[in-house]
Amino acid sequence: MFIAKRMHNIKGAMLARRITQKKIAKKLGLSESYITRLIKGERYNRSFEIYIGTELGINYRKLR
Repeated sequence: MFIAKRMHNIKGAMLARRITQKKIAKKLGLSESYITRLIKGERYNRSFEIYIGTELGINYRKLR
């Protein structure tokens, strides 16, 4: 349940701000496939956590 909610919130914020996974990957210096895994909750990355907090306005810890 948490994973689905997390992914939905991140994807929704990305759509609202017109930010693509490609743009996030380039900004963070990561591959697009790795960004997909981060969004799905399969992996963890501190830079991504900070990015979604600052750029997307999502508090990563409150998604649980």
